Amino acid sequence: MVNAKVKIFNCNYSVDLDLEMNNFLQTIDVRQIIKTEFSAAGGGQGGYRYTTLIYYIELDDVRDIKIDSILKNPL
Repeated sequence: MVNAKVKIFNCNYSVDLDLEMNNFLQTIDVRQIIKTEFSAAGGGQGGYRYTTLIYYIELDDVRDIKIDSILKNPL
């Protein structure tokens, strides 16, 4: 069974969001990412609130998917 995980980023400034996301993305392989979502809300005195979600699977699950694919479709 392959289970997805989610990483949530919440920041008041886009530059902070950029730094946090890039730091996280350095820890995973881009092929692990399933989906991304982004939103910005607010304005006025409170400023903006930036939120990003990254849905991904663990590297071991990627390996399992590749192995299953090879077993189902042998050369």
